[in-house]
Amino acid sequence: MRRLLPFLALPLLCLPGCEFLQQAAQAAQQSQALKPLMPTVTYQDAVLVQSPSQHMMSAYYCPQVVPDPFGVPGTAAAACSVAFGNPPLPEQMRVAFELRFLVKNPNHFPIPLAEVLTAALVFPDKTQQSLGAACVAFCGADQPGCTGAPGPDSCKMKATDIKTLDDFANATANFLIASGVALVQGQQPSFVMPQVVADSEIVVKLRFSFGPDALLGVLKQLASQAIDSLAAGKDIIFEIPYVLQGTAWFDVGSLGRVALGWGPVKDKWTIPANAILP
Repeated sequence: MRRLLPFLALPLLCLPGCEFLQQAAQAAQQSQALKPLMPTVTYQDAVLVQSPSQHMMSAYYCPQVVPDPFGVPGTAAAACSVAFGNPPLPEQMRVAFELRFLVKNPNHFPIPLAEVLTAALVFPDKTQQSLGAACVAFCGADQPGCTGAPGPDSCKMKATDIKTLDDFANATANFLIASGVALVQGQQPSFVMPQVVADSEIVVKLRFSFGPDALLGVLKQLASQAIDSLAAGKDIIFEIPYVLQGTAWFDVGSLGRVALGWGPVKDKWTIPANAILP
């Protein structure tokens, strides 16, 4: 019996210490739960959301690339006008696309999407390539009139293996133009900083357009390759092959400013027979 007494007394002696250990374990679990975790960004697709129709493209380029019959000035333009109608204005030839990403936030607190870098290389397999890059710096909801214009340190980081704005220093100015971000279907794009709420995922839709002058110059190559079809009054199919890549920056609690790269992805857009948007 005497030998059993020390063992019977152990639970009584351990009560204060065991309670402390339990509290310490709970505190450790809470600390682990509050430790910031990296979000994830998954590229989904790039959807053409605005473009002229094939017929508008043909009408625009026919008088530019079809030679005048018998060298008589103006005869090609007249024939093109009969076949396709009057050419549209350059501003009617805008091409825009929407990038869609699935963003997951595993943290128990919301994280904002602070900046996004997007680079687009069109006609990557041709000699006349065109590269554009756009950096968007989102603003708080209390900053009306925000245009998403980047600051001097936007879309840049030191000692990383991700793409930053410095990697696209040779991009053509104003070739790629940011129009904003939308989080729900039908929402008007804006530059208000998107918030990814705690323990959730959202689809982020980034809208971009091509500067008309630069892109039209590249598309003219396609029209030049289809002179016979244009001279015969036939619409031609315009396809824009592209390579897209970029980086997204988030503010993640004590982790600070973190960057996640995406791409490169390669595909092509086909200009539809009818304009997507007027």
